[in-house]
Amino acid sequence: MKKNYYLTLILFFIAFQIHAQLPVLEKSFDISRKSKNGYLGGIETDLTKQTFDMIYVLKSGKKSVKREIYTFDKDLKLLNTIKDEQDVEQMRKKYKWFNFKGDSYLSHSLSASANLTGKLVFRKKEITWKYLWLTGSYNKTIKQLDKVKASSENNEKYLFRGGSYEVESDSTVLVLVGKQEKKNDMLGSMMHYDILSCDNQINIKPVSSLNFQYPNAPVYSSPLEDDNPELDNDDFPRDWILVFAPQGGTGMGKSTDPKPTNYTFVRLNPQGQLIEKFNFESPSNGWRVLGAYEREGSVFLYGSATTKDPGSKYINQIYKTAMVATTSSDSDEKETSNATKGGLGALKGGLSILNGSMDFGVTQDKIDDTMDELKYTNFQIGKISNGKFDFLSSPSIDDFDSKKAKPADQKKYVDFDGKRFVINGISFSRSGDLFINGQDFKKITTGKNKGERSYKGVYMFQFDPSGNLKKNYGITLDQKSTSGLFNNAPLTSDMYPSKSTIQESADGKNLYWLMRMVRSIHMESHTTYGFNSNMVTTTWEPLFNMEYGSIRVADGQLSNFNILGESEKKNFYLFKKTDSARMSSYTFMFSETEKGDKILISRLDLSK
Repeated sequence: MKKNYYLTLILFFIAFQIHAQLPVLEKSFDISRKSKNGYLGGIETDLTKQTFDMIYVLKSGKKSVKREIYTFDKDLKLLNTIKDEQDVEQMRKKYKWFNFKGDSYLSHSLSASANLTGKLVFRKKEITWKYLWLTGSYNKTIKQLDKVKASSENNEKYLFRGGSYEVESDSTVLVLVGKQEKKNDMLGSMMHYDILSCDNQINIKPVSSLNFQYPNAPVYSSPLEDDNPELDNDDFPRDWILVFAPQGGTGMGKSTDPKPTNYTFVRLNPQGQLIEKFNFESPSNGWRVLGAYEREGSVFLYGSATTKDPGSKYINQIYKTAMVATTSSDSDEKETSNATKGGLGALKGGLSILNGSMDFGVTQDKIDDTMDELKYTNFQIGKISNGKFDFLSSPSIDDFDSKKAKPADQKKYVDFDGKRFVINGISFSRSGDLFINGQDFKKITTGKNKGERSYKGVYMFQFDPSGNLKKNYGITLDQKSTSGLFNNAPLTSDMYPSKSTIQESADGKNLYWLMRMVRSIHMESHTTYGFNSNMVTTTWEPLFNMEYGSIRVADGQLSNFNILGESEKKNFYLFKKTDSARMSSYTFMFSETEKGDKILISRLDLSK
């Protein structure tokens, strides 16, 4: 076996490392030179043989793909190494994670946004996709083209208050639009909605309708999340979730819903066809839904809430701002689009305004930046099954304060005051408990990153299967000390939020908390050689690692935390695309050095 081309086992320690009741076995390996020039595509497990394959994809041609496959047993012993080539089509059929469609290609679709008067405007866009063999993903460059007006056959004009879904695999954008049956029919446009499907050939057609007795507006719009985050929504589109809330106040007259808490849940498939629609009574009149997650046939909705005069005050009177994006473009796409349309100079001349080429829609990032600054009174969570809520609970911030917990060696609790925090995900235990991961932040007040966020304490909210709050765990976290300060990077580790998940031991006595966080900032310089001069481009990239600890189910005691690979002399960081796999009672984590010359496999034993 040649050292330069195959994994050479370097065993730093064999014995189990016991910490926080979680046995961890770790082994590091040298990696072949070729594999360093490709990416770790996926981890394939064989439950019968109790083995797993690390599948590297190397730079290849259009018709076949070069692979290097390393097979390990459950004790991290290297069993076999294979080098081969596979037909591209066979790779696509065999592996869902293999998304190669050519080194580069063009696609065309539409974006949707509101103009200055709130009318719906479509724009053609051309997307250039370039495959990156070091990451196994596409870099896309978007160019906005001509605008296209939308009106139905009987010349109904559509108003766009938000709610769209770009289905990349179909080159289609779905848009929720309010219908005006007559000119300036503002109330009607909040009672009668169409779902428009708009393809890249500018075929615009309504595919579903949503009608309300009273004025309603969307307060949440997003594709479902699920237990398969490694499958990109661009390739495997999920269903589209919308949540509506009644509108009231000035201009509504007697047309308002007598119950400000009479919300509506809507589910549509990726073609825009209606799957589910039902009304429900929200405990809070100011529910800001932040996530919709599907698991085992049920949908979990969760998010912050402000409860204020619930019998008379409507959500638009509480927040006084749009809650759903009025453009299907993200922040980067909108900025690039407007810059190519002439930027400030074009605005001064009035050209972009007159011809409608500017995107005047508000992105979801912009809305969230504003709403993240608010203070909330509650946190609300619910479970939907068979067209109704199994439960919908709304504990107050005071409830969270009474349930707070911390590790034994942590001096202070992480206070959850309902202000300046973000929600980063949801996870579950086999017993049916739900765990919501969040993190608070502060605004940086001085220096080059003034105005940016610095993420601090980490929360884990534990709810029982009926939605009752059990615990509010808080971890003090200071990522600022972990790099970015010494390589003149324009960012630091604390500017990235962490993301946590919960896994349960086989005997149900312990819950293992895995916290994915930025540990360093990688700097890389690229030189472009020209005829008269060379240009050096420097980029910075966050590098992630995993901290782990445990929660004792019997009494909710939280352990101290350890870091994967911390006993090694080198620092290891999680692979960008594929960083974990599950097999029986083991969870495997995969890391590499910053240079990519060594890998670390960490086996977490969840049997105890």
